[in-house]
Amino acid sequence: MVKPKVAVVKAEGVKGNAEFMGGKFVRYAEDVAAIRAAVKKAVELSIGSLDAIIKPGDRVLIKPNLAFQAPPESFAVVDPRTVEAVTAYVKEDSKAGEVWVGDNPSLGKHVGKAKPAFQVSGMEEAAWRGGADKVIYFDETATVVVDIPEAKVFKRAEVFRPFLEADVVINLPKMKVHLAGTVTLGLKNWNGIIPNRHPSGQQQGAHRIDLGQKFADLYRVRKADLTIIDGIIGMEGQGPHAGTPVEMNLIIAGQDTVAVDAVTSYIMGFEPVEIPAVRIAAGEGLGVADLSAIEVVGECRDEVRRSFKRPNDNPVGMYPGLTVIVQQTCSGCYANIRGALDSFKNSGIDVPAFVAKKGECVFIAGGVPDFDPAYAEGKNLFVCGDCWQYFPSRDKVEEAMSLAKRCYTYPGCAPVYIFSQLNTDLQALARDEK
Repeated sequence: MVKPKVAVVKAEGVKGNAEFMGGKFVRYAEDVAAIRAAVKKAVELSIGSLDAIIKPGDRVLIKPNLAFQAPPESFAVVDPRTVEAVTAYVKEDSKAGEVWVGDNPSLGKHVGKAKPAFQVSGMEEAAWRGGADKVIYFDETATVVVDIPEAKVFKRAEVFRPFLEADVVINLPKMKVHLAGTVTLGLKNWNGIIPNRHPSGQQQGAHRIDLGQKFADLYRVRKADLTIIDGIIGMEGQGPHAGTPVEMNLIIAGQDTVAVDAVTSYIMGFEPVEIPAVRIAAGEGLGVADLSAIEVVGECRDEVRRSFKRPNDNPVGMYPGLTVIVQQTCSGCYANIRGALDSFKNSGIDVPAFVAKKGECVFIAGGVPDFDPAYAEGKNLFVCGDCWQYFPSRDKVEEAMSLAKRCYTYPGCAPVYIFSQLNTDLQALARDEK
């Protein structure tokens, strides 16, 4: 059996990183050239040339990890320099008929739809600079409902038409950690091929402890022809939105997305088996995750390896006065409450001063058999998800809702959108003079 090949390449002389990591993105032509050279080398080491996957006249879709409406300095989105470099490389070094750059942020309703997300992230300008023929806002295009044979939990998907109509798809994710998925790389980047309606089973369904299975299922819709990881500046800690940048200067590429994710995870300090999507996809025969069965070319994986700080998804007791009571809940609410509270704190809010002025905030999800409804009296209550209604403690939660000074509800299972919306509501409460 031929081993899948994954190339790991260092981008040399990227001088703008210091300013970028200091909080200001500055584009230098030399940096784009250096990253483009690394992309070219990684592709040539892994597949020989773009001619191996792109035929004359093909429509090539580059799908970056847009994720949120966030600026480059958030490090939550693909580096604009990498988007420009990959686009220019494909445009100039292949026989493609058209080169498209397209995506849809998974939390579009709450943190920006595709068009503003592309613009704020700097990716749209980067795509045009690189010579893209089209920048496609997926949420402004038609969708196709497809059945996913052999899927376990996500058996039918409404998929954006351009993703299906492209002759070649190049997967361009960011190297970063993730509260719910451990890391967010090539497999997770397929979350952007479906609409982001909230609450809905389409985006939220299978977004709980079965998130890894969802990504494996979605990957069955269509495999990437090539995956290129943007590892110029990664993110560690409280990713995918509130982490810390890590300078790596790496481009990692290969045709087997599972293998690319496995190698990248290892370089980030994880064993591939720790990553649910990678483990499940490999177990279902969608790719190779066994490092001994993958040929790594270019840089030695151990020489560039760095242990990224791991994300902590536990919100309980993290911020005094922001009291989380989640005795029986899945990771869907658990991780997204933590993400929302991290965002609130990282926005510059003085949490103790906020609590002193607005009162304690109580967050409930799932079953809470030991919860005393009187605890919520006169406080700000946030009730997350749907499943609390199906536990014996439902009456307690409803009584607490009637006693609270303010009550906010977030329907859905899992309510992925609270990652943004809960923080938005806390921000509004902080601004409210009442």
